[in-house]
Amino acid sequence: MCEFCTQHGEGKKWYLAMENYSRDLLDQDSRREYVAHFLNHFVEANGPGVRQLEAVMKTPFYPAVRAVLQRNARRNHFGQVVTVEEVAQILEMVGEVVRLPCVCRRLTTGNLNARYCYGLIVDQRLNDGLDDSFSLEILQADQALASIRALDREGLMHSVWTFKTPYIGGLCNCDQDCMAYRANHSHGYFKNMFRGEAIAVVDQEACNGCKACIRQCQFGAMRYSAANKKVMIDPRLCYGCGVCRAACHHEAITMRPRSESPVASRIW
Repeated sequence: MCEFCTQHGEGKKWYLAMENYSRDLLDQDSRREYVAHFLNHFVEANGPGVRQLEAVMKTPFYPAVRAVLQRNARRNHFGQVVTVEEVAQILEMVGEVVRLPCVCRRLTTGNLNARYCYGLIVDQRLNDGLDDSFSLEILQADQALASIRALDREGLMHSVWTFKTPYIGGLCNCDQDCMAYRANHSHGYFKNMFRGEAIAVVDQEACNGCKACIRQCQFGAMRYSAANKKVMIDPRLCYGCGVCRAACHHEAITMRPRSESPVASRIW
């Protein structure tokens, strides 16, 4: 399991521990103010920061800067990939959620109303601290799950996020437009999220080689064998999001615990 499971989950999946969503944690360490400032000022804070980071990456100072960014991320805002089944478990625990425009997409696409993010905090004091552009929608757990299942079919991977670790306040649905995805994977700025606790596995008997799942994978973990007319998944590259399953019409893809894979069990 990832290190947060040991630190914040008593050896179990930390994002399924109810205490990490608790009102007690929200009331501590000025978390409401932190969340409000994070959302209200995300674009103005991160736009220049990204440009500066791109420049620093070309210098000898980058390893030291990267280490500081990763340390700060673990302390303040860190994520982990989860499957849609785990999303259902989380939503069942928290009940109501708020759907809001994604601040990442505001920065990367200019779209001010791309509603791919779900706040796991239904709190009037926090809502009052956000600017009017967020126009929060209150959703019941079943409504949120239905909308996230649709995003799963679209190929968006799901992740939970802390606001001053270990408090979990956000559930995001990411693709290449997300800053988290860019920072952690496509641009490789620094590590800001763990891979999932599972990996995807292809049943070679059931796979017909249609390659629909390959188009769904955001992490380049899927390979096609022309000789065998089958798709295979590299467990070392798999993030365990499970969205590849939604594109498979033969139920050839299943999720297995990462701990069972000799080559992926220590890759987070």
